[in-house]
Amino acid sequence: MIDRQSLDEVLTQYKENFPSHWEEEKYKWEAIKCFQDNWDINAQDFPAMLSKSLSKTENLLTTSYDFSRKMIEFYAEQNPEEVRSMFMQLFDENIDLIERINGFIARSDKLLETYGPEGKQHYQKEGTITTYLWLRYPDIYYIYKFRQVKALSDRLESNYEFKQGASTTNIRTYTKFYNEVRDVISEDSELIKMFTSALTEDCYPDPYFVTLTADIAYFSKDYKEIPPTPPDDKLFCIPPYNKGKFLEEVFMSEEKYDKLAAVLLNKKNIILQGAPGVGKTFSAKRLAYSLIGAVNEDAIEFVQFHQNYSYEDFMMGYKPNGASFELKKGVFYRFCKKAEADPDAKYFFIIDEINRGNLSKIFGELLMLIENDYRGTPATLAYNDEKFSVPENLYIIGMMNTADRSLAMIDYALRRRFSFFEMEPGFETEGFIQYQQSLKNETFNDLLAKVIELNLEIASDRSLGRGFCIGHSYFCGRDELSCTDEWMQEVVDYDILPMLGEYWFDDHEKYQRWENILHGVFQ
Repeated sequence: MIDRQSLDEVLTQYKENFPSHWEEEKYKWEAIKCFQDNWDINAQDFPAMLSKSLSKTENLLTTSYDFSRKMIEFYAEQNPEEVRSMFMQLFDENIDLIERINGFIARSDKLLETYGPEGKQHYQKEGTITTYLWLRYPDIYYIYKFRQVKALSDRLESNYEFKQGASTTNIRTYTKFYNEVRDVISEDSELIKMFTSALTEDCYPDPYFVTLTADIAYFSKDYKEIPPTPPDDKLFCIPPYNKGKFLEEVFMSEEKYDKLAAVLLNKKNIILQGAPGVGKTFSAKRLAYSLIGAVNEDAIEFVQFHQNYSYEDFMMGYKPNGASFELKKGVFYRFCKKAEADPDAKYFFIIDEINRGNLSKIFGELLMLIENDYRGTPATLAYNDEKFSVPENLYIIGMMNTADRSLAMIDYALRRRFSFFEMEPGFETEGFIQYQQSLKNETFNDLLAKVIELNLEIASDRSLGRGFCIGHSYFCGRDELSCTDEWMQEVVDYDILPMLGEYWFDDHEKYQRWENILHGVFQ
């Protein structure tokens, strides 16, 4: 059972954003088509076939903390017949789904024991394995992502329950939930026409709208519900927000906040850099609120860069429109015009994972226009010879993980146009200490003490440094009742240890020592 009105709101937002969203997410349908065209379980050269079949799954099976594609291809090279057999069993619809998933994980465990590499994981978990199933049977299976399915379930006020750590129950339930959502989607003729018109010959046609349903779930997690229209006398009642509120919510000293705000207001462009878990995204939005003076979402735009993000998405470019092409304005262009129309207010454009995109390609001539000294100065755009300028009341906040060693250094031309602000773990700030004391949990205190010791070792490691320290946000958002041993163990096993496995992939002894230390907190 789902709330139909809430789903209609999600679908309305999806349709409004479909052109730009499709350009970013089309690769999912291309990935299926590539897999379907190349998959042959009986291929003589199984490793080559597997690699070719998965060649368009980069964003699905590879992230900054998950290397599942790389590892399964590595094992296929080491023992092709074992991996062939694993996929044969996984794709056997006569076997119970959970039995197939657990079997794939167990056999991956054995491959890891046999072939290593020491200190790494094999990353063959439920999300990865359901991705394989989705690629093979795209009319039946959805990719399982716990946070994604739970967020949509909560938003639609469904009676389907999804609980952290309950993978078996969640997997048996999520298909039923998505199927109910899909039934509603398939009745939306406007959306279906929009979707089918956008499909190209290199896309899987998705006749039953399975992948479309999963994509809408992915989309909805980043968009808030459309609020009801308030009465006239409440129209401008936006909650106030100031430095004091920022310091209550963000574990940062007042001195650091003052420096951060001053740098942004002076330079107009800043990048928050730091290790995973230091709260960069959380802090960026609240920094914007504090400088606006209110929780005004209309004055903030949020995007995330990735390898396929382009100038056409960011500024403008020609996009398919039926049988022809139409010049479409990008998200940054539209937001600049919005800020330009309201010069007395501050507007903030926030870019997550800023160093994941091809920055020179995305920004183009904007590299000059975003500079403080050139704000308000018009330049001619590449596509339509329009005179365009970046308004003086628009501020750009970028974010990047210093621990992401798979990425190239940020483009120098962009580096000199931004100030860089180091975000550090806030375990020893006044605000976090107050939060910690409020939980009244000795196990929590012991765990944090060990994490602080761990950070000292990471900071002193010549191959790592402070930018790889464990952030405080992994431990936030709890109260006395929810600060359980089970939750803390999940943080250790699924957040901290995977990072340490990557940090010390060549030093298994050090990884093992810290695994024992962290697990020892719960004994």
